[in-house]
Amino acid sequence: MTENWSIIDFKDLMKSILNGNRCIQDPISVSNKRRDTVSNTSFLNLLLSYNNVTKDNILDVLANIYGRFHNRINELKENKIVQNMMDCINQEWYNPDYMFITQYPFSDNFFDKNLENKPMYERSCKVCEEIKNLSTIEHNIPLKIEKEGVHPLDKHFTQGIGICKTSIETIEKNLQEINNIIDQMKKEDMTQFIDLSIKHKSLYLKLSDKDEDDESIPENIHRIFSNYYHIHNLLLKQLIQYYHFILHLLNELKERCQTLENLQQNVHAIAYFDEEEEEDDGDEDSQLLVQDGEIYSRDKESNENDSAVQKFLSFF
Repeated sequence: MTENWSIIDFKDLMKSILNGNRCIQDPISVSNKRRDTVSNTSFLNLLLSYNNVTKDNILDVLANIYGRFHNRINELKENKIVQNMMDCINQEWYNPDYMFITQYPFSDNFFDKNLENKPMYERSCKVCEEIKNLSTIEHNIPLKIEKEGVHPLDKHFTQGIGICKTSIETIEKNLQEINNIIDQMKKEDMTQFIDLSIKHKSLYLKLSDKDEDDESIPENIHRIFSNYYHIHNLLLKQLIQYYHFILHLLNELKERCQTLENLQQNVHAIAYFDEEEEEDDGDEDSQLLVQDGEIYSRDKESNENDSAVQKFLSFF
């Protein structure tokens, strides 16, 4: 759409929905660059038409808009005429708890923490796959290996499993926070905000015995509350979808980690002898190293007759 259609300036779009001049639930008209054709699109599709808004960050965008609506409603609540209408509606619902108290559910570092979920998953999966490949060539491991008699892949399994479990623990914490926010948003009662969405400006003035227009009340105040609960619903749905996406990554990572643990239990099913104690002649086998999620070999002496393991590792 961005190539063939003229997109509404984002600041103008935000201003229009926060002031109630545009309804989120209504189709939004956009014209082509020649301005001879008009097309309708939804609010969500319009957001995704901006070059820097993608499916990967749409949750962040909706949360930002949601926060702006919280600030807007808090501003309106300071107006005595609006406060009078809210008090009246609350009494009509016979609700002892005042319903027009809005809280922004996201912590300051929520999106920074969750930004690492997918990269952390991908890094851990890469380590799992590389160590799994190493285990498939263990039949080429020489019979005579290190003096300590430790299986040459043991430390790599330990490091790989450690990386996976750290990622799993972090993602689980983030997932729990997402679930808590979902529960919090589900518990918010939107009924009275829906009621406000059908209360036009004239009703505010009448309730407060205002004979003349009051410019402190937005002309389309009913649309502001309508847009608010629609944004609330869009954000909640996006959170639920994001939760299940991260849950899928977590379950897959747990399976990969379990596969590594199973492989580690089987690595001793090979034959090898401990080297006899002797002076270090500098002719030790090459070492396998894992650093920053990457696996590579460090040869202590070049040798044209490298083992199959060393040749395999030279590709990393």
